[in-house]
Amino acid sequence: LFGLTFQTLDFLLSKLDVTTSSVPFPLIAFLFYASSLKSRVFNPLNNQRPDRSKAMKEGGSNGFRDRVMPSWTPPGVVFPIMWVLIIGPIRAYSSALVVSSTGSFFSVATMAFMLHLTCGDIWNTINNTEKRYGAAVVGIIGVVLSAANAASQYYQVDPLAGKLLGGTLLWLVTAGALITDTWRLNPVEGTGERVPLYPVKGEAETKFMWFSSDVDASAGN
Repeated sequence: LFGLTFQTLDFLLSKLDVTTSSVPFPLIAFLFYASSLKSRVFNPLNNQRPDRSKAMKEGGSNGFRDRVMPSWTPPGVVFPIMWVLIIGPIRAYSSALVVSSTGSFFSVATMAFMLHLTCGDIWNTINNTEKRYGAAVVGIIGVVLSAANAASQYYQVDPLAGKLLGGTLLWLVTAGALITDTWRLNPVEGTGERVPLYPVKGEAETKFMWFSSDVDASAGN
């Protein structure tokens, strides 16, 4: 769907005889900023993020404080600051640099970035919604590797864009350490054994936002 959207944008610009260089840079950046924060709109799975206000009122939310967390877990306010004010803008600016350099929204580089966002959305389903603590450890590795690939593709187009996007790996690797430690602290109830590092039948139920009316309406926020 991301690819189709970008190809449609390129098609419309070509029909209007408009180049990406004529499109305001902030507008391109905003498109990728929105894609970064709301990529789950294109994903049929339930990618519900942690609800900070719910966590503060009730002591926990899907993916945050609803399980035993490591003692070094950052305060809840750190997460939205990082994603909304730091990671999001970095992704947006670096992506706009790539589009400006390639002259196209649809490219190998931008699709590598969209793959990274997709991996992140699937991981959110595994970790936050389905609470598959073991599979989440393996999943976060995929998220990190997809980010590294996207940064490499960006670097080939625009070195500054690649360096900027590569900088987000620091946060993702930190998140990976947090997820791994969380897995260690949450063994199987009753047995004390570690949760397997692969999906287990019956461990959780996969729900689809697009095809289910039972999913919490707040999951789309």
